[in-house]
Amino acid sequence: MRAVLEEWIKQRESWKPFWVRGINMVGYSINGLHPVLFSSQADGDDDGIRAAPPPPPAEPAVPPRHRGHLHLFKKPLHRALSGLAATHGPVLLLHFGSRAVLHVTDPAVAEECLTDHDVTFANRPRLPSSCHLSNGYTTLGSSSYGPNWRNLRRIATVEVFSAHRLLRSADVRGGEVPHMARWLYLAAPAAGPSEPARADVKARAFELVLNVVARMVAGKQYYGGEGDAEAETEEAARFREMVREYFAMHGASNLQDFVLLLGLVDIGGAKRRAVKLSRERNTWAQRLIDEHRATATAAAATEARTMVGDLLKMQASEPEAYSDKVITALCLTGTDTSSSTIEWGMALLLNHPAAMAKARAEIDRFVGTGRVVEEADLPNLPYLQCIIRENLRLYPVGPLLAPHESSADCSVSVAGGGRYAVPAGTMLLVNVHAMHRDARFWGPDPESFSPERFEGGRSEGKWMLPFGMGRRRCPGEGLAVKVVGLALATLVQCFEWRRVGDEEVDMTEGSGLTMPKAVPLEALYWPRPEMVPALSGIFFIYNFFY
Repeated sequence: MRAVLEEWIKQRESWKPFWVRGINMVGYSINGLHPVLFSSQADGDDDGIRAAPPPPPAEPAVPPRHRGHLHLFKKPLHRALSGLAATHGPVLLLHFGSRAVLHVTDPAVAEECLTDHDVTFANRPRLPSSCHLSNGYTTLGSSSYGPNWRNLRRIATVEVFSAHRLLRSADVRGGEVPHMARWLYLAAPAAGPSEPARADVKARAFELVLNVVARMVAGKQYYGGEGDAEAETEEAARFREMVREYFAMHGASNLQDFVLLLGLVDIGGAKRRAVKLSRERNTWAQRLIDEHRATATAAAATEARTMVGDLLKMQASEPEAYSDKVITALCLTGTDTSSSTIEWGMALLLNHPAAMAKARAEIDRFVGTGRVVEEADLPNLPYLQCIIRENLRLYPVGPLLAPHESSADCSVSVAGGGRYAVPAGTMLLVNVHAMHRDARFWGPDPESFSPERFEGGRSEGKWMLPFGMGRRRCPGEGLAVKVVGLALATLVQCFEWRRVGDEEVDMTEGSGLTMPKAVPLEALYWPRPEMVPALSGIFFIYNFFY
């Protein structure tokens, strides 16, 4: 049956609205015509709480009492939902199959959900596609609010991403970012304006972030070593693919999560791929732990300069709190987020050379050309910080954040007074992408790239949420900002950059949890003559110390 359905859908892709309607109807039949969780009426009750936000028109083929919006389910999902909000309002009730979804583009309502109702919305929805990818909803990002999540969050906040840990790992970032510049220089030592080299920016950014994370986690380095810039081990290549698959499959844009029939017959083999990917990721993480445990010496245990080293040391005294399962859950953190932000940042600067020149002039003024920029220099580069903020505004790490789910009935306020009732079990999607591009907050041209909008505190008080809010706020925010800032500063300082063609870089957004670029970024570059001595010095310093 699965093969027949797959072939039928493949041959009739242009009929997609039709077959989604059909599958939607069958899905409701199998689910026993799940009752609607919200009424679409706006009548108030005695306490002034209205029954529901207004839904957009539901799927015409679905009976009125069993509305569905899967016919609106298009990728990238954040763009499709932004269009709905622009037409129907900033607080919408949707039904993805039998699941009620509250879609929010109003900053005040989002803040209320994630602060006033922080505990209520601290759960994660148990989406079928996430089950295998998260080891049965046991990772930090997927676990619902409870003892397991609190233990993981405590370890992540205190042991992994604390200010002390970030300070101790500064030498890792201070080695790997110049190492990336060294790779680029060695690949094109004689390149110039007339004969520039070509860089796969997406690949270089991913390799940088993977090296930083791997060295912080387990003292490993996947790229560089004694090979050239293009060398890639089999383990590194497979890990790159695992990260790509994970973020492509994860999120709130899988039809299989909302239509029972698709999950039962596994159309497209999504479940099989998730099981295989989960097995590979667990094997990779356990191998890191076993290797670290096998090679650890008493001196190394005392030194404990890696996350795994620290956690294994604590495991001896608290085996349950720091079990291999817990360490594995923390090892399986995202690598694609920071690398995607670096890629988006370089794409924006390539399309806006005046901003790149302004950032380079600032770096030359405060750092000079006699050395490569360092992490300690970043607070002295205010325009670079404006670029990073504008980058995160236009291309946030998670355009819909990670989905939340209400654990109890609550209500949220609406513009003009009154409140909407939100029953337990409602999935919350906060459309950060839409909020960050709202002309009410960002002026008449919110889609444009303008770091100057952040200069002089002009955007103080404006609502930005690239890393979430409340208990589920991303604990790796500090690390991400440091890596992105140092990477962009180094690339701008050390090299001249140019687009591959005369046309602007394609800024089309792809689908996935982290909104990757649909077209991977490539660019032309050559070393700045005044930076060649410093770049040559990286070669000798890195070989000596690393």
